[in-house]
Amino acid sequence: MGWPSSNRYRWLQVLVILAVLAVLGWMIPVPYYVVAPGSAMPVAPMVKIQGVNPDEAGAFYLTTVSMKEGNVWNYLLAKYGADGELIAKQEILSPGENSREYFQRQEEIMRTSQDNAVIAAFHQAGKPVSVKLRGVKILRVVKGMPAEKVLKENDLIQAIDRQPVQTADQLMQALKSRRPGERVRLRVVRDGKLREETVTLTRLPVMPGKTQAGIGIVPVTDRLVKTRPVIRLNAGNIGGPSAGLMFSLEIVNRLTPGDLTKGYRVAGTGTISPDGRVGQIGGVEHKVVAAEREGATLFFVPKDIAPGDSNAKAAQATVRRLKLHIKVVPVATLQEAIRYLERLPQRRNTAFHQAETLTGRRDWHIITLFS
Repeated sequence: MGWPSSNRYRWLQVLVILAVLAVLGWMIPVPYYVVAPGSAMPVAPMVKIQGVNPDEAGAFYLTTVSMKEGNVWNYLLAKYGADGELIAKQEILSPGENSREYFQRQEEIMRTSQDNAVIAAFHQAGKPVSVKLRGVKILRVVKGMPAEKVLKENDLIQAIDRQPVQTADQLMQALKSRRPGERVRLRVVRDGKLREETVTLTRLPVMPGKTQAGIGIVPVTDRLVKTRPVIRLNAGNIGGPSAGLMFSLEIVNRLTPGDLTKGYRVAGTGTISPDGRVGQIGGVEHKVVAAEREGATLFFVPKDIAPGDSNAKAAQATVRRLKLHIKVVPVATLQEAIRYLERLPQRRNTAFHQAETLTGRRDWHIITLFS
């Protein structure tokens, strides 16, 4: 016996309304990013060194977080469930920046991080490396700011008021003592031609409640790094500075005798400076989960040194809270990470999917959904 036609019509209405709400929930944006564990990816395929092939019983892994534009549904899942962390967009984006520009900036930061990793690793390995600083490249001109009228993307700033500037940090320091309303003269290279431009400084927010005089650009240091042997790094569409330490470890392992991996899966995160110092990063609690999922047994993390540093504490707290098996190893320098690996016993069975880990359990492997 079938339902009365009026009941069928009522249920059809309900289904249509639910379908519309479901679609709207995916389409309506919210001013948040949803951040969750990403993936742990082997570094070896990303590194090419002329005449040097990888010979590793184990592997080094960089770790990522998944960061998605928030909508109503994933906002609710993250807020009331365990599906990620909500971060307000204004905490991530620079003033006047949209999501596309943010990810472009992160890709540029990755390139800078890779240069740092190469310099630090070649110095550590005692191999020839030269660095030529060419000036401050403009990654983006902020709309509505003084620079928009006179400067362009990819312009190269080489001096301010006749004082040479070779790095983005030097440019920021040169502007730090200036006041909004002052005029500065910039020496700029555009399309290979030298020119002089004058810009009036304005007040720019640098952090909540604090401002500084500036011209309204996103600057990056432009430099040429040459090595022997020649090296090429390719991280695809991964952005940010936090893979620096793991790139350096892979490069040092290629350039020096022996095998630092000792047959282990070694994951990690941390910025790297040209002199080998390891710096704090974001999302460490998600990255250690990604490393565990990939079956890594060790996780290098920046050591907490300065007031406010929290990477090591956050990683260790996540391991305890989720009862993970991975071992967190805080390090302050590239050399400290290398010394830790050198002291490890050689792993007897190096078959990744069968060998026992440091904790006595079996390795397991999950293909993650986000990069």
